[in-house]
Amino acid sequence: MNKTIEHYISNLFYLHDCVIIPGFGGFVGNKKSAYIHPISGISYPPSKEFLFNKNLTQNDGLLATHIAKEEGIDFSEISSLIDNFAQNIQDELNSKSVFKLQKVGTFTKGKEGNISFLQNKNHNYNLASFGMQANHKSKKIERTISDDKEVIIKTIQRKDLSKTFTRAAAVLIPLIGLSLIGITQEENINGIYSQMANLNPFANDNTEIVVESANKIEAEIPIVEIIGEEVEDIIPKEELILPTIQKKYTYYIIAGAFAKRKNADKLLSKLKTWNYNASIVNNGNLNRVSYSSYTSKEEALLALKEIRIANQSAWLLTN
Repeated sequence: MNKTIEHYISNLFYLHDCVIIPGFGGFVGNKKSAYIHPISGISYPPSKEFLFNKNLTQNDGLLATHIAKEEGIDFSEISSLIDNFAQNIQDELNSKSVFKLQKVGTFTKGKEGNISFLQNKNHNYNLASFGMQANHKSKKIERTISDDKEVIIKTIQRKDLSKTFTRAAAVLIPLIGLSLIGITQEENINGIYSQMANLNPFANDNTEIVVESANKIEAEIPIVEIIGEEVEDIIPKEELILPTIQKKYTYYIIAGAFAKRKNADKLLSKLKTWNYNASIVNNGNLNRVSYSSYTSKEEALLALKEIRIANQSAWLLTN
């Protein structure tokens, strides 16, 4: 062979979402949207993440067919080489507990026999991100306050309640005095009212009122000082952060497709009698009858493997 089996497995990761190494396990890929790291501020392009499933061991012919086409070698010979390759991985894990698959990732085997897989992040298998790299020069987003959108609220602080009582007394004391002298000082009441009209209990300057009577009685109004303190409270503009919404897919295992609805209903009824969660998926002019639906692609592939034992023509629809 001109190139290694690892090289061809890596190439298939670009083109397919499910790649199986017969006798060892399979990889299931899921697309990941671009995102910005909240701490480092580094922006990452869209990518494709692969999960390893040791139960996907059935030979679907994808890897062998691809290598045979590229190398020009007989299919049976390639299948034998792949079997030896899978056995070599198992031997390495049993003896060293670690196996590194070039350009793909690293396998580790635990004490209980569980196999873990860590993908190599240096290779981005999303073709839509070809040529893109993580931007290490991006700066962390900081909140700023825009001058033209500041909201300023002016309030009057009331720190000293005694000032309020002083202002009230400036009005009440003269009125009480008027009530006491009103009987004997009728001629001077109009004059006093005239001066009271000019009194503004909320003015900033000092005010003095003198009441003259026949007995030369002077009534002084307490000096009222009103102080209004203005404080500016700035409410910062909140930064709007939109969550990254990833599109979710539904996976259907299709048993058959019919142009006439009555034929689809017959198959639907039959699948339900077999205890399948069957349904009809309309797509254009065809009525596709589904065994069941799944939100996880990995679960759908496992179910498809079991269904194909009885129905080789069953296939997977992503919607």
